[in-house]
Amino acid sequence: MIPGDVRRFVLTSIPSVPFLEALLIFHAKPEASLSASDLARALYVQPQVADDLIKALCLAGLLATGELRDDVYRYAPVDANLAGLVDRLASTYANDLIGVTNLIHGTAHKAAQSFADAFKLRRS
Repeated sequence: MIPGDVRRFVLTSIPSVPFLEALLIFHAKPEASLSASDLARALYVQPQVADDLIKALCLAGLLATGELRDDVYRYAPVDANLAGLVDRLASTYANDLIGVTNLIHGTAHKAAQSFADAFKLRRS
């Protein structure tokens, strides 16, 4: 079972499984500085995809640039509450991978369906 606070965090802040996987790679090695190329190799995605994920994680307040180079990034949540949520999400994901991914996919599907419904022709 996914705890309520983790469920809310996933529904409001985790747009995709690749976003989550990227976050968890940085979370697992908080002392490491990784480049977009490093992340691309770890996720088996194109470098541009990894770069986009990194930008999104930075905007979400989860990553910061490295101390010596601005082309590497490290796990750096903006506050302790966010860090705690990510810790709980990582633990939940490790114990219920399918539940968390279904939650993410369900949210994405609902958003896509809602968007598609806006274009349905209506009879007068």
